[in-house]
Amino acid sequence: MFGYVVANMDKLTEEEKQQYRSCYCGLCKALGNRHGTVSRLTLTYDMAFLVLLLSALYEKDTISSKERCIIHPLKPHAYWQNKITGYAADMNVSLTYYKFLDDWIDDRNIFSLCEAKVFEEENKQIAARYPQQCNAIRECIDDLSFIEQSGELNPDIPSNCFGKLMGELFVIEEDQYSEDLRAFGRSLGKFIYIMDACMDLKADIKKERYNPMTMTASENFSTVLNLLMADCTAKYEKLPITRDKKLIENILYSGVWTKYEAENKKMKERQKQ
Repeated sequence: MFGYVVANMDKLTEEEKQQYRSCYCGLCKALGNRHGTVSRLTLTYDMAFLVLLLSALYEKDTISSKERCIIHPLKPHAYWQNKITGYAADMNVSLTYYKFLDDWIDDRNIFSLCEAKVFEEENKQIAARYPQQCNAIRECIDDLSFIEQSGELNPDIPSNCFGKLMGELFVIEEDQYSEDLRAFGRSLGKFIYIMDACMDLKADIKKERYNPMTMTASENFSTVLNLLMADCTAKYEKLPITRDKKLIENILYSGVWTKYEAENKKMKERQKQ
């Protein structure tokens, strides 16, 4: 479900590309340092966006450096980190843990149980640091599992559930920005869930898997998604963002559409053949 909140690299300047990559690399490094090398495999650009947005809002000082790593051993690369980078790394691991645990409960997939066990102790430590966020992740994933198993065809119900989860992730502390951040996260989460459902619809129908968009005509997908993203960007614009503003807005106004547009392009090409 994650992987949609990415930049449109074709529309970034070289400076913006470097800032974006350095944020991602900083998050990858934080995962390895805080939760072990294997946790780097859970890294998503969605959590890099979380770092970008919250760092811009709170104008956190960053530590920048260069290093070689296990992924890029030959050439040093730049990265930057701050307190929010560590928070996003923790949330990344907690999301991964509860997702694997949910897969085990739903499908009795022994591999999912083993993968959950890998992060079990790490998640206990994260839950002690951020009980509100981890409780929200656990409760929302449980609720979402129940909704999906029930075959609920009103897409607002599961998407609102996932939106609630995302809303809590964007609130690192209760302060003057909490209400607006929570509202923004909810809207973004709802968009991500519906986008994912639209992208997976054909495969889900073929494999007889749950998808809440089965009753929605495919020609209406763009309208629905545009309305959801319009709501999301309206809430974003309430936040006093100045730092990395163009990069963040590249992601929200263009990047989130890259996978959807690429899939539509493939579909049109197939229809021509």
